Amino acid sequence: MKFISRILVLLGCWFFTGEVSAQEVAILPYKVIANKMIVEMRLNGKLIPMMFDTGGQSSISVSLKESLGVSVNRSREVTDANSNKQQLEIVNLNQVETADGKAVFNNFPFLVFDFEMFSCLGVQGVIGSDLFQNNTIEINDQTKEIRVRAGGMASLAGDRRTIPFAAATGGMPVFSLNMGKYDEAKVLFDTGSDSFLFLKRDEYLKLEQQDALHKIREGEGGGSIGATGRGGMGKCILVEVPEMTVGQASFMNFRASVGNPPETLFGYKSLQYGKVTIDYVNKLFRFEPFKPGKIAVDLKKTWDLEMAVSGNQMVIATVWDKLKGQVEVGDVVTHINGKEIKPMSVCESITKGLPVLKENDQVILMVKTKQGTKNITINKS
Repeated sequence: MKFISRILVLLGCWFFTGEVSAQEVAILPYKVIANKMIVEMRLNGKLIPMMFDTGGQSSISVSLKESLGVSVNRSREVTDANSNKQQLEIVNLNQVETADGKAVFNNFPFLVFDFEMFSCLGVQGVIGSDLFQNNTIEINDQTKEIRVRAGGMASLAGDRRTIPFAAATGGMPVFSLNMGKYDEAKVLFDTGSDSFLFLKRDEYLKLEQQDALHKIREGEGGGSIGATGRGGMGKCILVEVPEMTVGQASFMNFRASVGNPPETLFGYKSLQYGKVTIDYVNKLFRFEPFKPGKIAVDLKKTWDLEMAVSGNQMVIATVWDKLKGQVEVGDVVTHINGKEIKPMSVCESITKGLPVLKENDQVILMVKTKQGTKNITINKS
């Protein structure tokens, strides 16, 4: 079941570089909830849980803005993971620190908005790439630590695993990688995306023409939840990628979804396979695999349809071609394997899900359709 794929991408960014000091290497521990990285940062003296999102801009909730007693000084337009636009307020925080106090960012701007995922994850905002424009960060998912260093890292320049940022990316970690032996795709390294790779539709069309990937499923469904709300209905496509190379690391035979993000997203799940270093000063990205050799990405099975919570009910969110005509997006699922589905919040669906869908590769759904109630069998493959 896919509930949330892309949380927050705020592009078209400008970056304000506040006064920054980091005399030592700061260690920023994180925990993972629903494939989201949760850190603690000290904002104007208060220790606050935040989501760490390299694809987003630093932001705080409306309630935190009020709690800190800061005033709005301007606003700007942002674009989320579904390419939706919205005008958001901006406040300046006098002091932002890592919990160990070794990295300090003074007079730094934060966007202000309320996002339904904040309460689900127990956070009050986002720490994004804009905060680290004078730093180098290293992310190690095995130790669940982010290391923050002042300035750039000179050793990256001569490392064959290092990839330069693309031109005119506004300081975001956007770079090119190889799909197959010859074809390139431009991606944003986005820890806020819980996918391994989420393809921008234009990029998919180009790569399909070049035979760098193969379509395995097509259907119809709604968008994921982005910063400005859920995306609209549209065509859903699932592809298989035979090979993708990031620096010197080769990923083999994996699946990726196609959608409407502003950039193709190289997401959080990539951190399961290696350590990432981002030198924002010199605009360099490095991926270091945990194991030598070609990397076999875990092949995620998908159901014949996907479900999501709407109004505390489980509804059909995506219908793949195999079930076209039998059910529609928005139909209500009332029972699974004869057992009634209890009312569930969006937060519960994201953080807990339904165990029966995790434990089985085939289930029977009772679905309320426009033609009446029917039972359908769905498979995971």
